[in-house]
Amino acid sequence: MNTRDRLLACSYLARRGVVIAAIPAACAISIWYSWVGDNAILREKALAITAGVTSASARIVAVNHWVYHNQGFGKNEHFFLVPALGPTPNQILESGGDCSDKSRLVSAMLRELGIESGLAQIFLCRNCIPIHAFVEAVYEGGRMVVDPIWDLDYPAGDGRYLGIRDLAGTSRGRDHLAELQSQRPAGDKIRSMPAAEATFDFAKSVNWEKNVVSRTVAYALTFLGYDPDELLRPHFLEDPKLALTWFFLGIAAMLIIASFVVGLLFPSLAHRCLQLRLPRRAWLTPLKG
Repeated sequence: MNTRDRLLACSYLARRGVVIAAIPAACAISIWYSWVGDNAILREKALAITAGVTSASARIVAVNHWVYHNQGFGKNEHFFLVPALGPTPNQILESGGDCSDKSRLVSAMLRELGIESGLAQIFLCRNCIPIHAFVEAVYEGGRMVVDPIWDLDYPAGDGRYLGIRDLAGTSRGRDHLAELQSQRPAGDKIRSMPAAEATFDFAKSVNWEKNVVSRTVAYALTFLGYDPDELLRPHFLEDPKLALTWFFLGIAAMLIIASFVVGLLFPSLAHRCLQLRLPRRAWLTPLKG
């Protein structure tokens, strides 16, 4: 096969790859459009909740308080396309949810206010399974923990708030919980909060030890100079529509790349595909090669 025929065959296969990739790309665009519409609803609600509130910390507390009172506390069984991804923030807005669900909603609403945040989980030991989810958000004084299932935050007493690193290795979380439990009436929900859910010794936003992939990513981040434990949990891990948008875009990109690679590594295959698609009068005189 001469160079010209090779290039024509590779070009044909690449174009076929682009055409096939248009299907997942269209899915990604459709889901992304729906995601943008959902975010508009979240933004409107978050702005209404925090109207007249100026500081980031006050906005975080206000959103957390509102989500606590919004709907119930049972596990939200809704989902978008894939049950394993769980409910979207808007589905939680409409129906409520458990600690991970409500934390997902708080984080999504804070994002719409321009406040960095992410879910985190409490583990009883380094290799234990998580027992509770909450939100860590960035405010004007650093990072702060808020818990929408208990309507809880952790003030430092000097106008500041406490984040995971401030609470880990101390009894400050449990002490604050005990104080609130002694102050609140008997029927208050926080009276039933277990002390373990206010213990942050092994709390983390991402369980980097979960599997080979997560450990590899953590190693790569460390190699690049980042501390994995300092990173907030990426939003796409807690937003099904955003996750699926990236998934379908990834599929589209891989299809395009694969078509180029196949054309370069297997030119005879590309040549054969081209011959099969040529008009009859063209393949009666086959390309040389």
